Amino acid sequence: MADTTKPKADTTKPKEERKSWHTLSYQEQQQRQLQKLFERVDKPIVLPEPKKEKGAKPPPDVVRNVQGSSAGAGSGEFHVYRALRRKEYTRLKDMDEQEAKELEKQEYAEKLARMKAEDEERIAKNRAKRRRKNKDAKPEKKAKTEVEHKTEEEAKDE
Repeated sequence: MADTTKPKADTTKPKEERKSWHTLSYQEQQQRQLQKLFERVDKPIVLPEPKKEKGAKPPPDVVRNVQGSSAGAGSGEFHVYRALRRKEYTRLKDMDEQEAKELEKQEYAEKLARMKAEDEERIAKNRAKRRRKNKDAKPEKKAKTEVEHKTEEEAKDE
């Protein structure tokens, strides 16, 4: 008769090395991934490239069977018309969104340039103020040192 009992867990290993069979939280998953990366330091890390924005296909040059949604169109033509209309509206919406993004980028660049110019102007003003202050302070220092030298000479004479 074959032994049908389950083997007991290996108790010779410390508790940290035993495999745990619970679901991992996101933090534990990330920790385990980092540990694996640090174990193999010499192996290069492959980072996926960011997704590229997909633009809508340009409209077809020639649209055959151009018909409206009523008057003389067969029952199948309505669905073709509706699909073409949906694609065109999607394309126009994407164009509007793209234009809005470009406008936002342009406004942001203008705002940055304006803020940088204001900062430069303020910095230049403060720099000039400091230089004037230092120029005014230097002659006073010289005047003080001359007065101190005179008082020291007078003290020596006495």
